[in-house]
Amino acid sequence: MNEKMRGNNYLKYFRYTLDDLKKSSDRKLFDYISFFAGGGGSSAGYKLAGGDCKFVNEFQQVAVDTYLANWPETPHHICGDIKAVSGQQIMEMTGIKKYELDILDGSPPCPPFSMSGTKKKGWGKEKTAYGMKQKNIEDLTWEQIRIAGEMMPKVIVCENVKGLTMEYASEHLARMVNDFEELGYTTVYKVLKGHEQGVPQKRERVFIVSVRNDVLDKINMPFMCLASEVFPDPEKEFASIADAIEDLQLNDENKLEAHELVETMKKGAKWKWLKRLEKNPDKVVSVGDDVVRPWYDKVIAHRIKWGKTVPEAKHSFFQSRRVPWNQASHTLSEQGLQTSLAVHLHPEEDRVFTTKESARIMTLPDDYILTGTLNEKLARIGLMVAPICMKYLADNIYNNILKPYKEL
Repeated sequence: MNEKMRGNNYLKYFRYTLDDLKKSSDRKLFDYISFFAGGGGSSAGYKLAGGDCKFVNEFQQVAVDTYLANWPETPHHICGDIKAVSGQQIMEMTGIKKYELDILDGSPPCPPFSMSGTKKKGWGKEKTAYGMKQKNIEDLTWEQIRIAGEMMPKVIVCENVKGLTMEYASEHLARMVNDFEELGYTTVYKVLKGHEQGVPQKRERVFIVSVRNDVLDKINMPFMCLASEVFPDPEKEFASIADAIEDLQLNDENKLEAHELVETMKKGAKWKWLKRLEKNPDKVVSVGDDVVRPWYDKVIAHRIKWGKTVPEAKHSFFQSRRVPWNQASHTLSEQGLQTSLAVHLHPEEDRVFTTKESARIMTLPDDYILTGTLNEKLARIGLMVAPICMKYLADNIYNNILKPYKEL
């Protein structure tokens, strides 16, 4: 690796395997169940922290296939709509009694709150999310809270996009906090920055943590201390794209998929612009700003001179970015890894990241199994919770809340 590829501030990338996850999970420090489980990003984080999964719920079969391919030992799961799942049903399946569960986790669908989505104007309408037509997906949060009320776990964790903390979603977040309060929980939340915790992408997600009041009373933790115990300032560990994927550039399987991606992208409308974008840049460059814009400005001047109409620049061109090797990637997303949109570009090659590269950038295990088509695999990764972020949170919840509670 040349010096251009590695920066002085990016020093650490944590690598691990599925066997490492199993050994850690076998400690059974706490139990948890997971809703909107996806391909298992949050579960990987809980397992790294010593969590023992008792039940998962996910309505997309391709995601369930991925989850079970990695953890076939998962004792109970339901592939289906959370609206048809009850706390009583879960308790009968798992043998867990009311008030016994340690953590109830969930990452409700984020499109209604995403800053790149339709925001509030799309609420209540039918839309395609995760490849399926759904209506009122913003209301799925209340289903997780309903089940929490039926099971009354010690801790409830909700993860979502940063947009949930913005003004347009303030009423939704306020209702969540109020609903938890009515159930007898105290709630804190914070936007965590993945790139400050060893995740080689600038991924910002809000984590909402609600702790049952009798648990706080028993460990003598006042509300004013809860946030600092759940979200202590992390020891910032930075990782770059190079730290995460440099070695994969020599991997034969990765090179084969990389070639496939290049050939696929050559057929796309962006190719003639994308191939002109600077390779191995010193700073972030985009197809829109650094390739299309100079051409567009000349076209505008020419058309104005001759009294012709001025074409609009496509916003998607400005989202297609190439990040230097020595920086963290922009946020991976369901759509951003699709070859047709070409948002997240490799530092040197005219393509999006491969599945192996994307998995590394999301801090998944090196041998993580992904099922489905190539685009389904890439989308599945883009939708995940970064395991290293979830490990940070789960470690804090266990060490500062659950462990003291269990020891009394």
